[in-house]
Amino acid sequence: MSHARSHSSLVERVTRRLRHEYARRGQPLVWSLRYGLAPRQPRALLTFGGGIGDHLLCTGVFRALRERGERRLWMMSNHAGLFRHNPDIDRVVPVHDFFIDLARRAGARYAMLNYTRHIKDEDRDLPPSNHLIVNMCAAYGMDGPVAVRPFLHLTAAERAAGRIAPRQITVQSSIMAAAYPIGTKEWYPARMQEVVSGLRRRHSVIQLGSPDDPPMEGALDYRGKTSLRESAAILSQSLVFISAVGFLMHLARAVDCRSVVVFGGREHPGQSGYGCNENLFSPVPCAPCWLWNSCPYDRMCMQRITAGAVLAAAERQIERAGQPLPVDYAEVPRSVPEMGIER
Repeated sequence: MSHARSHSSLVERVTRRLRHEYARRGQPLVWSLRYGLAPRQPRALLTFGGGIGDHLLCTGVFRALRERGERRLWMMSNHAGLFRHNPDIDRVVPVHDFFIDLARRAGARYAMLNYTRHIKDEDRDLPPSNHLIVNMCAAYGMDGPVAVRPFLHLTAAERAAGRIAPRQITVQSSIMAAAYPIGTKEWYPARMQEVVSGLRRRHSVIQLGSPDDPPMEGALDYRGKTSLRESAAILSQSLVFISAVGFLMHLARAVDCRSVVVFGGREHPGQSGYGCNENLFSPVPCAPCWLWNSCPYDRMCMQRITAGAVLAAAERQIERAGQPLPVDYAEVPRSVPEMGIER
């Protein structure tokens, strides 16, 4: 048995080494042949160093660039499913220094987008003075009005497959399984259960999210069982989505699904939300704080938002089902102090 384990360990080490060498040398060689000799190299390569929600927000920047006549726009992301069928993006490539070098050799613009600055010692972000998408457009150097929304394009077949049950509503019970969990965004799963219990009498409730999210009794459990695009399809066929601030909130807006979003006081809806949603914000004196985890006031902003308030907001959104979602527009400012932008 000892010999067998030793052999298995050797095979694993050799396999890891081969994979490492392929990623370091072999894969860039393949990309050189595929992209380096291509006649239509990028004019702009965009990316974002944050989580999947930040990459989805980049689609708002691409739409603004396309509306300004820009072409040969590439996105560097390991979440290619976000951008499939998107007419505003000409190519999606993996995150790798090879593509940054390729863009620079082609004389293309390379932009690592952002929307604020993180203060690590204080466990917070600087509150953005504009919507996240607007700040991202400012970071690129744009002027003029932009649509404040992300975009995800589903096929008709994908949308049809997203209809799981009659009069479906979608919920997420927690945002703490995110790649970058922020405790001050979290609502209370017990209160979400009250919401689910109140809605399931007349609606089919579907739960999306991570397998580690608290399960909701009475909901159809799709936690961890759907791909990114399958989740988007379910949202596209839902009367309303209910959650705290997180990736699925942005995904819902990208496929024109109404939402009820529990903001509390960490962020203001005007900074990261959408006007077509029911955004539950607590205007306490310290809000919006943009703290990540430690709150000196025991998150009183979240405590103030009751299950009854969320239920009432959900009913209002359900009554609006079938009506087009209005799109917010905002002017890109020439000055963004929290990002050090002065033009």
